[in-house]
Amino acid sequence: MLRISKNASVTISLILTGVFFAVLVFCLFIMPGFVRLILPVSPQTIMQGDTVLITAVGYCVLALAMLADYLLFRLLLLVRAGEVFSARSVALIRGVSWCAIAVSLLFLLMARYFLIALALAFTAVLLGLCLRVVKNVVEEATAIKAENDLTV
Repeated sequence: MLRISKNASVTISLILTGVFFAVLVFCLFIMPGFVRLILPVSPQTIMQGDTVLITAVGYCVLALAMLADYLLFRLLLLVRAGEVFSARSVALIRGVSWCAIAVSLLFLLMARYFLIALALAFTAVLLGLCLRVVKNVVEEATAIKAENDLTV
């Protein structure tokens, strides 16, 4: 299996995080066309207010994804600096987990229109819960590290 150094791995992750942010910015511009594309072909099945709601939820999902991506970028910078077990890292992981949980609630709103939104909501809440567990582990490790630093 291919093994790369820690620095190369963090650098690749930073680049991918930046590329993902650029993709999200691009999605801001194509959102209205995308919503028209995914709506049912029969205009009688969906009202104008529903189109506005779906578009607004789409923009909210994008905003939360951009925030989570920014928080991940800052977390990677802390990893690069060797500050993994710190209160700032815990706060950043907490922020990303709440973004995922908020996105799951937005997808639940969309389940009325798109059945696949239920699967996306489930996936997002599972991700949020996993991140909450990771946050708790890192928080406990941070406390242990602080205690050990005081002992030495």
